Amino acid sequence: MKRTVWITGASSGIGRALAKEFAAHGDIVLATGRNKERLESLQREVAGGTGTLLVAQCDMRKSGDVTSVVERFLRDQGNLEILINNAGVTYFEDFESTSVEQFDEVMETNVRGVFLATKAVLPAMISRGHGTIINIVSYAGKAVYTGSSVYSASKAGVDALMNVLRAETREKGIKIVNVHPGAVLTPIWHPKHQERYGDRMMKPEEIASMIYEISCQPASMMVEELIIRPQGGDLRV
Repeated sequence: MKRTVWITGASSGIGRALAKEFAAHGDIVLATGRNKERLESLQREVAGGTGTLLVAQCDMRKSGDVTSVVERFLRDQGNLEILINNAGVTYFEDFESTSVEQFDEVMETNVRGVFLATKAVLPAMISRGHGTIINIVSYAGKAVYTGSSVYSASKAGVDALMNVLRAETREKGIKIVNVHPGAVLTPIWHPKHQERYGDRMMKPEEIASMIYEISCQPASMMVEELIIRPQGGDLRV
């Protein structure tokens, strides 16, 4: 049975792999991101499969963008069953070197974006009595990684935000899943890190496959948290 799924930050990395995974299983997927060309390329890759992939440019920091995308999708499809909050940015800077502008961009994308997307879809989910919100958080929100203080803070903030929302909405049929991946081979890493540690990093497709399985959990249970780390352990970059 086709489900309706919104994946943010779908133009590259884990988000792109998620869009392909869910579409490959026949779902109706809305893939959003800031890079229109990459989204259109993704749409061409998925064309002809069993699922449906719709794309829309969306800056998760802007409430107008988020509201417009959700309203249009609900109008065309009737409902939205699964939201995957995946969009995120970072700067590999120590605290002292991080600028106010960098701090604002990371917090606005990683925390405000999750807040806006969730606010946009939650009322309809509660009205129907069911819905799943999967948040791609990060193991950085649980461990100390030097050179990533603001990113770590943003991810810890999302973790706390959604843990509280889970407690507030579980009796209303809403599933909230926080996924904490360790190092994944995506463009968020500097090329020098990809070259040096790429063979130890997990692959986006591996993460996407596991998240798809979680999205199929029965109504009687809720996977609340998932930690996925490289077999070789943490990277020290």
